[in-house]
Amino acid sequence: MNWGMPIILRGAGANGQSAQIVPLGNALPNFRFSVSQDFSWRRLSVYALVDAAIGQSVWDQGFHWAHLDFLSKDVDQNGKSVKTAKPIGYYYRAAQPDNGSGLGGLYDILGPNNFSVEDASYAKLREVLVSYRVGPLLGRGDWTVSLVGRNLLTLTGYRGFDPEVGISGGQVNSAGINAVDAFTFPNVRTFTLGISTRF
Repeated sequence: MNWGMPIILRGAGANGQSAQIVPLGNALPNFRFSVSQDFSWRRLSVYALVDAAIGQSVWDQGFHWAHLDFLSKDVDQNGKSVKTAKPIGYYYRAAQPDNGSGLGGLYDILGPNNFSVEDASYAKLREVLVSYRVGPLLGRGDWTVSLVGRNLLTLTGYRGFDPEVGISGGQVNSAGINAVDAFTFPNVRTFTLGISTRF
């Protein structure tokens, strides 16, 4: 170990110098829940859905990769004291477990670690529907105008764009259980205007 550097958990093999491979989190949430509510008053109807997942982990690969290129804000040591400042190798240096040097920064050749695998619990305002029954127009039909908004708000402590991510690939080829945020686009926020009638 070197002073001020992250400590790599090491174990048996290669004279005890090999980095251990241990679980860093769980891609599946401990529990999920949804709450919906309907409200109607005269011709106006409102519906809302809140969806949440609690207790899953995501490897934020974009945040992890930023340490190699010094693009993450935590790399900036401006204003840090001698006590709290980190050496530049703390973030980017590649680990060298085979030669026993003990050097290894958080980037570590893009190896997941407990700094970039983080809690991805979230609650989302998944959908809001507002509709108004206009009634007959020019004596015909029974018209209703509606507006639907989806993925309107996300409450989370996750550092990436969206905690609801995953990539396909690996042994199971499932984004549902391969919770890696590898520069994937977040869920799209959409608004839809609807006009309907019946005769």
